[in-house]
Amino acid sequence: MASTSEARRERILQVAKAHFERFGFRRARIEDIAREAGIAKGAVYLEFQSKEALLEAVVAKLVEEVGRRFATEVLPVESPRERLRTSLRFTFRELASDTLFERLIAEDPELGVLRSFTASEANQRKADAQLEMLRGWLREGIERGELREDLDLEAVPFVLSGLRFLHYHAGVATGGRLSRERLFDTVIDIFIAGLSAPASEPPPRPKGPVRGTRR
Repeated sequence: MASTSEARRERILQVAKAHFERFGFRRARIEDIAREAGIAKGAVYLEFQSKEALLEAVVAKLVEEVGRRFATEVLPVESPRERLRTSLRFTFRELASDTLFERLIAEDPELGVLRSFTASEANQRKADAQLEMLRGWLREGIERGELREDLDLEAVPFVLSGLRFLHYHAGVATGGRLSRERLFDTVIDIFIAGLSAPASEPPPRPKGPVRGTRR
């Protein structure tokens, strides 16, 4: 059973996330978050030193929850190529179901606040581990003959990471004439096709009558 302190922290994070989604980082106010959470403003600062620290904790909690779902839905996929496809579909679905990052990026296209979090040594190590995991999937796919042997193992993981931002620009790209889901599905299909090893050609058929057969 959660302690009073743990329950209070979870309540603050829950309310803070809703405020950051509704108002963005700049307009969200600690006093409003505290009031809705039913605690004093000072109690929020006992848990979090600043609004930046509060947002960082909200993001960290969200990433942790998404990570658990990723481990359940994506990692067990046997085929490396299909694991990559499933990973992209998973990412787009998660972004579509949660508006926090979309709100933060709309408010700050340069990602100033989020970049300050990822710049930490601990988060850099996590990012490096994720990139190496993707390279491992690519190597596995090449070894199995599913993926092209000439893939740039250094660049492709960054391309995969960059594709995630398509979610935030889909409306601009399509002018509202195509659904996000259809756009994403098409992009994923094209991307995976580009990674895939060419299908092996069937052996050439013999020319003329085959010896031993009736004419």
